[in-house]
Amino acid sequence: MSQKKIDYHKTVVLIAPHGEPGKRVRLAKTIRIIKNQYHRDIAYWGWKRTPDETLGAHLEGIIKSSALLKGGGFQSALTRFYYLAWMLRVFLAVLWHAPQRVYCLGLETALPVWVASRLRRRIGYVFDDADRLVLLWNLPKPIEKMITALEQKVSRDAVTHIVPTLARYDYRTSKLYEIANIPEQNQVEEAKNIAKPKQDSRLHVYINGWLNKSRGLDLIDRAATMLEQENCKDIVFNVAINTGRTTDDQLRFLEHSNVNNLGYLTHVNSLAQYLANDVVVTFYDPAIRINRFALPNKWGDAIVMGMPIILNEGIETAAPLITAGVAFTVPFDSPDALVVLLRDLQRDGNRLSAAKTAIANIKNNYKSFDESIVPVMNAFLGNH
Repeated sequence: MSQKKIDYHKTVVLIAPHGEPGKRVRLAKTIRIIKNQYHRDIAYWGWKRTPDETLGAHLEGIIKSSALLKGGGFQSALTRFYYLAWMLRVFLAVLWHAPQRVYCLGLETALPVWVASRLRRRIGYVFDDADRLVLLWNLPKPIEKMITALEQKVSRDAVTHIVPTLARYDYRTSKLYEIANIPEQNQVEEAKNIAKPKQDSRLHVYINGWLNKSRGLDLIDRAATMLEQENCKDIVFNVAINTGRTTDDQLRFLEHSNVNNLGYLTHVNSLAQYLANDVVVTFYDPAIRINRFALPNKWGDAIVMGMPIILNEGIETAAPLITAGVAFTVPFDSPDALVVLLRDLQRDGNRLSAAKTAIANIKNNYKSFDESIVPVMNAFLGNH
């Protein structure tokens, strides 16, 4: 990548605590839209948590990338302390360069940008709150209240405060703007053009994205084990999990005879898989606070591609999907219930057909991501 001198009057500075923005679906969509629809170059300032991360070096639209912070990993005991260093580095970088247009991912990024903007008034920022910080960590109530008060100030002074669902927030500001995790329209069309139909009569269960214990790895693994031990040949799991943080538990799951490892897929290729499978599974441990307000890209992908969803009980944001009849539920800790459901769906095609009809009935209620974000980008970048 050319690391040329940046004109901070024209270039969008996108700051996120990630080293691989291309693997963050919502972030990757935003980068494409800024470049392709608004014809703006992007300087990416990120957190290089592991040495192999590229900071978006090969993404179209990113003309320069910088690591504001290195190290810390993802789940180490020191990671939270690194967040304090991240906030300081973001503040100093933004204060020094004073870019006019900053796109911030998360409160840990937007808060120091907000502080810098109080000192350098030309700084304008979008606050994209994909995962609300106070729901991610268990904090003492006084600290949570203090952070929430700061969060409201950051929201109030942003160009726009983008959230995937308003259900996560116990307050409102005039800048809060809900954009659900729906794919871009051109990516949907591209996926449909390359998709291959299902090849046999088995029930094909699609699993994609991050897969760990909090996202149902144990539940799915035990269900696959039970079906394997029963010598069930009618149900297959097609798995495309994100690489980079593969664990021994994940590797053992991939070794089952009824698991087909698809490897890492681009978002378009992942969308195409929805037309080659019967149902997608999305599990979130409801004991984790933010999981009860999950709104994954997989739900939006499934709706636009017409695929029914299996999810677990205890997810408040799933209520509209369940009520509409597009999703089936099982307890998070019951592989037996998952096996029973999968066997039932394999035997009774009418249940899947009814869910697909329900999806068709609600599909038009969902705007594509690129359509939903237009008002934000017009306010942030100006009409193009």
